[in-house]
Amino acid sequence: MFKNRLSTESRARLDAETAELHRLFSLTDEGLAHALLRLTQMAHQAPIAATSYAACLIYEVIPEISRRLGVLGPLPLKQGDEILRAKTAYQLRLLTGNCLHNISDFHLPGWDLLTHDPVNGNPVVYAIDRLCPGVLGDKEDILVTRMTEVARYRNVAYNGAWTPAILQYA
Repeated sequence: MFKNRLSTESRARLDAETAELHRLFSLTDEGLAHALLRLTQMAHQAPIAATSYAACLIYEVIPEISRRLGVLGPLPLKQGDEILRAKTAYQLRLLTGNCLHNISDFHLPGWDLLTHDPVNGNPVVYAIDRLCPGVLGDKEDILVTRMTEVARYRNVAYNGAWTPAILQYA
């Protein structure tokens, strides 16, 4: 296994990250929404283009997901938010997948978890799965397509919503 080739420090960092991802997965809807909003507050510190998928994720998608999970974010309503609010849960899921698919993995506070590979655990995916689980075979859903493919190669079950079981492979 590749982890055996890593330094002690790298293994410890990966273990701590995995533990945090598992903790986030186990939170209630409200707890997860609060955690996502805290991560976005940390992510606001990084310079990002205003018209980027990263900006869409932290200024629009995550606040809307959190609102639908029952927690209002600290930022005031922006012009255009009503368009996002009018989206169905499925449309929000597709937008979430597109954002995550088109963002580089940032190793900055907040971003490290928000941009974590969805297959290996991502709190934004946990939240959107709670609002609108994926449907197997949906070719429009980037999250479902990727998870299905990786689950098949890992020989683990995937039913349309991420679970820690997808990490249990040989």
